Amino acid sequence: MKSAIEIKHLSKTYESKEVLSDLQLEVPTGNIFGLIGPNGAGKSTLIGILTGLLDYSRGEILINGLELNEGNELEIKQQVASVLQPPLLFEHFTSHDFLNYICDIYEIREEGRAEKISSLLDYLGLTEFEHAKINKLSSGSRKKLSFCAAILSEPEILFLDEPFESIDVISIGRMKAILKHLQQKGKTIIITSHILEIVENLCNDIAILHKGKIIAYLDSESRRELQKDSSLNEIFESYIEVEKPKYDVLSWL
Repeated sequence: MKSAIEIKHLSKTYESKEVLSDLQLEVPTGNIFGLIGPNGAGKSTLIGILTGLLDYSRGEILINGLELNEGNELEIKQQVASVLQPPLLFEHFTSHDFLNYICDIYEIREEGRAEKISSLLDYLGLTEFEHAKINKLSSGSRKKLSFCAAILSEPEILFLDEPFESIDVISIGRMKAILKHLQQKGKTIIITSHILEIVENLCNDIAILHKGKIIAYLDSESRRELQKDSSLNEIFESYIEVEKPKYDVLSWL
């Protein structure tokens, strides 16, 4: 199967600390791919590198066969979009003006653009904020607006860093429906999330990142076998060897 993302011997050092170490990973095309790990594992750093926002120290990255940082930046950017944590937004734009600006960047034709924007805002419960300044929006509304911006161009590859954080249950369901629809159209989606129940139900393949290294890759088949007896949360804890608390309960509560 063709790979949308190929990462070979990737390392990233901040000052003297190596936050990603000899990382190797392939993400199949058309996969909803989950990247999970504890705080500080390097997930956001990896997404930052894949989206071109951060440099890396060593290694090779191919995005749809194009090598990152080899003069292919523009061609790659035309194929990808992202929701980052925190979202990158233009604070003094209104929601509508921001999405219209995104349409300009991706050269989305004027015909039908207004309907596309209004239908997206409506679907994710943002209609009442269409003409509100972004700096007045709640964290959840900001995240949903960033999600709207990311899918407007129907990118080949979508990077989502904690996309469901601060989002209401109804909107999460609708965002998941959009992602499944994009997958049916052959798009590739890479998600980081601490909400393992969502990852478990939404993603095909899952990688566990811990201390800057991929310590497990669970494809659909291996997941089915493992999850006969254990939840994803239990599998995750077994891989990262979580130290059990001294007490089962807090007696003083």
